[in-house]
Amino acid sequence: MVGSKSGRNTSIIVATTFFAIFGILAMIVGVVDLMNPIYPWGQRLPILGHMALIVGILSLVATGLLWKLKRLGGYLSIVSFVIAYGVNVYVGEHPLVHAIAGAIVGLILLLPLALAWRSLS
Repeated sequence: MVGSKSGRNTSIIVATTFFAIFGILAMIVGVVDLMNPIYPWGQRLPILGHMALIVGILSLVATGLLWKLKRLGGYLSIVSFVIAYGVNVYVGEHPLVHAIAGAIVGLILLLPLALAWRSLS
């Protein structure tokens, strides 16, 4: 990939952007669920809002670390996605559909991270 003057390659920029968006969306879901549980998912998993906030915080912390080219950001990114994927499959009304959709989102989120892994320290 093409590198920039700061040492960040395109994959890191894309991964950082994707995880920032992922984190912001997770935080929004968490706040909305805490204010008024989302039906039916909030009833199936009463701590859905808390889990979404945890995923959002992990993703946003990972974003900052990825921007600084820290491998810990990559690990936090993976952990945040795995938690979100598990919650998504658990609360989904159609687990197979949610598993497939989550896998597609996972590819979109994790592929740029995998391509940039060697540039992380």
